Amino acid sequence: MQDLAQDFLQSPYLGLLLFNLATVWPTWRILRRAGLDPRWALLVLIPFGMVPVIGVLAHSRWPALPEREKPVRKARRSVR
Repeated sequence: MQDLAQDFLQSPYLGLLLFNLATVWPTWRILRRAGLDPRWALLVLIPFGMVPVIGVLAHSRWPALPEREKPVRKARRSVR
């Protein structure tokens, strides 16, 4: 059992696990603050899983932000 733990500590899997956990936590917080479902952050744990997370953040409305006012279009003046 001790050899298994020793092998895990010396393998690159520990670093990969720590990196994934260090990536999930801030992504979870960003999604929660944006007013979106924070469970999207778990997709970071799979390869290329950050791509749909970025897509969701970029293309969805953020409920936590206030609505923008629509710009008022001014009438054009014609030059005579």
